[in-house]
Amino acid sequence: MTASMARRAALDVVARVRERTGYAHEVLDARLRSSKLSAADAGLATRLAYGTLQTEGTLDEVLDRYLEGKKLEPRVRDALRLSAYEILFMHTPSRAAVHQGVELVRGLRPQAAGMANAVLRRVSDDAETFPWGDPETDTAALARLHGHPLWLTQLWVDELGREHAAEMLAANNEPAPLYVAINPFAPDRGAVSGALQQDGTGVVSCPVAGCFELADGAAAVKGSAIHEGLALVTDASAQFVAGLVPAIPGSKIVEIGSGRGTKTMLIQGRAIAAGGPAEIYAVDLHEFKARLLEQRLERFGVPGVHALIGDARDIAAIPGIPEPGTADVAFVDAPCSGLGTLRRHPEKRWRVVPADIDALGGLGLELLAQAASLVRPGGVVVYSTCTVARRENAEVVEAFLASELGGEFRVEALGDAVPEAWRRFITAEGYFSSFPVSGAPDGHFAARLVRDVRA
Repeated sequence: MTASMARRAALDVVARVRERTGYAHEVLDARLRSSKLSAADAGLATRLAYGTLQTEGTLDEVLDRYLEGKKLEPRVRDALRLSAYEILFMHTPSRAAVHQGVELVRGLRPQAAGMANAVLRRVSDDAETFPWGDPETDTAALARLHGHPLWLTQLWVDELGREHAAEMLAANNEPAPLYVAINPFAPDRGAVSGALQQDGTGVVSCPVAGCFELADGAAAVKGSAIHEGLALVTDASAQFVAGLVPAIPGSKIVEIGSGRGTKTMLIQGRAIAAGGPAEIYAVDLHEFKARLLEQRLERFGVPGVHALIGDARDIAAIPGIPEPGTADVAFVDAPCSGLGTLRRHPEKRWRVVPADIDALGGLGLELLAQAASLVRPGGVVVYSTCTVARRENAEVVEAFLASELGGEFRVEALGDAVPEAWRRFITAEGYFSSFPVSGAPDGHFAARLVRDVRA
């Protein structure tokens, strides 16, 4: 008897993500498109692949307890990880999980089947006491329980408190909700909700204007509303952040890190709704992203946006950028570790290391200072990330405010701007700092600063 098709598909995805340092959703989508799996088997393969990648480091810690120093071929380790995930996190009956794991290994390396049987049986024997400690008092056990790196778990326990950290760790292993924004440049904005329902998904309004949470993401992604651009896929917290950027007709807005331009479109849509377009200078480091932005702008007829290419660490050198002290608004959507979006990227939590957070925090500070130099007295800077780490968020803002230029700015508290349902995410400093919880948006950070009119 061989391993099931679903498990073999999941193993193939796990191996390809590892070998190519690829993105799980892209590899999984390609694998499922080329397979003949039933809907049930595709669902099982998805859960196994995503779950194994999410908890990879914990699974290795478990397996190494029983391997006694044995070196394994990477694909054999992948197979053992997958079966250990079934035993420890899916609670598949041990007999079935061990048998299927042995068959996966046998298909790769027949002579390793005996070793696989011995190791997986020991995992099964000890599964009842997993995570081998009290998560309420033992941070290592908390990390194992939810399949996260210990250093990251400790960071969140220190910064959020154990209760909120545990809440986020659990949410990171759940499917992420799918949110969309009504495209402000859709021909008939009022018809978007109906079009999504026609595509086969329930639609629920979220706390941000123009935002919907979709009950059936798979149906929506295959449907016409998203394909035709009536609805833009973007997290609810990201939509809220875009809404913090003042969008006044005729104003001069510099956006750093514009990417494909979803926030750009939302900002310009608000300006037009208020009376006319703003002049938006959308900056990205990568030419291919700027070209994608231009294509989207042309497709939807978005006026008043200039796609600029350049390194915003030296913003004055970017051709076409406004002169220092002349912009009304600067919006920094800073590159970050993405720790607020881990449930959407199962492979990411084991790729990020502490040094990344330090480096990205330093980069964020450089970009914030450069952007602030463009803003006129009385103008606004919005600094934003999609991470959950003070080093990339609050500490960046605080370091900027302590600088010579930062002394000309003050924090504009966001309390009144934050929807009632998200008030728990307002910090003592007046920042917005969300973290993933079950059934809610991703983790995002935003701070709004105003330049002193006497500057």
